[in-house]
Amino acid sequence: MPDLCFMPAHQLQSKLLAKDISARELLETFISQTQKHNPSINALVTLNLESARQQAIEADQQLAQHGKAVGPLHGLPIAVKDVFATRGLRTTLGNEHFAKHIPTQDDLVVAREKAAGAIILGKSNTPDCASGGITNNTIFGLTRNPWNLEKTTSGSGGGGVASLMSGMVCMADGSDIGGSLRSPAAWSNCVGFRPSSGRIPGPPGSLADGNTSTAGAFTRCVKDTALFMQACDGPDLRSATPYPAGQEITVTALDRLPLGVKAAWSADFAQRNMEPEISTQFEAHSSLFEGCGLTLSSIELNLGSEYRQLYSDFNAYSYVKGLPTQVLNDCLQGKPVKPSIQTNIDHYMSMSAKQIFNMFRAREILRVNTQVYMQDHAVIITPAHNCFAYGATDTVGHDLCDWSAFYLAPLLGLPSIVVPCGFTEDGMPHGVMITGRPGEDLLVLQIAAAFERNTGYGQQLPKLVF
Repeated sequence: MPDLCFMPAHQLQSKLLAKDISARELLETFISQTQKHNPSINALVTLNLESARQQAIEADQQLAQHGKAVGPLHGLPIAVKDVFATRGLRTTLGNEHFAKHIPTQDDLVVAREKAAGAIILGKSNTPDCASGGITNNTIFGLTRNPWNLEKTTSGSGGGGVASLMSGMVCMADGSDIGGSLRSPAAWSNCVGFRPSSGRIPGPPGSLADGNTSTAGAFTRCVKDTALFMQACDGPDLRSATPYPAGQEITVTALDRLPLGVKAAWSADFAQRNMEPEISTQFEAHSSLFEGCGLTLSSIELNLGSEYRQLYSDFNAYSYVKGLPTQVLNDCLQGKPVKPSIQTNIDHYMSMSAKQIFNMFRAREILRVNTQVYMQDHAVIITPAHNCFAYGATDTVGHDLCDWSAFYLAPLLGLPSIVVPCGFTEDGMPHGVMITGRPGEDLLVLQIAAAFERNTGYGQQLPKLVF
């Protein structure tokens, strides 16, 4: 039943609850797909088959004995990013220090996934400590893109997005500090959602503390994103980030797009050097957004002259404060670490007190400018990437990619989503990004769902997985 591997999660959920298929049967279908394609794609790096089978049995027993689901993710096989601690299951962060690390407790997001009935099929690959736009590390090697094995999945959620798009799981979690959910989604023809900071809490000092870096999801469609959020959204006293105000996210609320929404329409947000084909493709979709009921505005947000310096500084600060102590100490003691990790540590450690002061002040100014601007513009719509998907090992292409548009959301804690927006001439997918006001995650999802309904791009699948 390979078609089940590419069916949206909310449809699989309906089949499970109607008892058209059991959780155990569904899991075995995904395991077969994993065994077929994981050797060439290298998306899942630690499988959880024995435990997953037991979880599936328990889900079936719950439904049979009590007539109700375990929770919103009942019986759905998922992938967990290898930066999130999973009790009893190896969690490496893609770093040699943790190559044999077996956590004794689950991270908050994992605990919520399990409580909602999700079945963890395996851990998804990530670059060393989630650093970099190519998903590769010295423990497990390189993850490849199911659309073209010679192309990148981007990073740092490459394993999650590749496992989803090759049909190994029906959704995958991830984390996003500068585009790690949204960038891979754009080049994989799926949905990547970074919620408002605080909606999915994380512990202080972790690679996804729920603030600048937050957990989110890769899904086949926006309804599945809402399903994931129903399971994982909510405050927790162990998080230092306040839970944002805003409407509850539900699958049933996605069809109720409010009238009179004004959206900023920006083909070259942050003055990126755009590939002409991508700009042309983006502009061609303006009428579709207008057809969803949006009014598009060409008035640009004033990012300030120091925007690029700000996100560079703040990314270094946010990344370093979430690094494991062992990795930080290696760098400080002159031991070899991944160059991108070294760069972030060197960047932050070299900043003077005045530079750190200026960074936080610039962030406050940007926040005020954005708050004022977004009083009139409910969302900002931009192309996800400025460039084509580069090669799976192309470090030059990686360095030429401009990530600046992805950074507004982490800097200010905004909800931001990427949804499929067609294909470039090289046959690779591309995405459009919708970023909203803090706490207004539901509106962002409603707009994304309306666009998705009017295009159908996400229904196309890579040929390599058949």
